[in-house]
Amino acid sequence: MGQETNLSSSSRTPSDRDIALSGAVALVLSLLINWLIVFGANTGGIAPDLMALNYGPVSLFTTLGVVGAIVTYGVLTRVAANPDRLFAAVAAIVLLISLVPDFTVIPGEPGGSLVAGAILGAMHVATAVVCVGALTDLRN
Repeated sequence: MGQETNLSSSSRTPSDRDIALSGAVALVLSLLINWLIVFGANTGGIAPDLMALNYGPVSLFTTLGVVGAIVTYGVLTRVAANPDRLFAAVAAIVLLISLVPDFTVIPGEPGGSLVAGAILGAMHVATAVVCVGALTDLRN
C-alpha cells in the first residue's frame, strides 16, 4: 500500500503554484551561480571588454532562459505522458543549440575569446542543470 502512495504522489501533475515556486528557485539559483561565474571571470581579467560577460546581459539572458524553461515545463505537464523525461530531453537539445554561438560567435566578438565562450557555455550548462533539477522529479 505504501508503494501505491509513492507512485501516485510522484506521478501527479504539479500545480501552477508548484511550477512557479520551483521556477523561482531555479531562477534565483541560476542567477547566483552565473553572477559568481561573472565575478570570477572579471576578477581573473578574462574578456573584460566582452559585453556578453557582464552582469546585465548575463542577468537578462539567464532570466529569459529560465522563464522559457518554466513555460516549457508547464506546457509539457499538460500535454505529455512523461513531462519530466521529455523536459530533460528538450533541455538537453536547447542546451546543445545554445552552446553553438558560445564557440562560433563569441571568439570573434570584440574582447571575446574561446575561453570567454567556454565560460558562457558553463553558464548555460549550470542553468540547464538547475532548471531540470528544480522543475522535474528526475532527481528522485
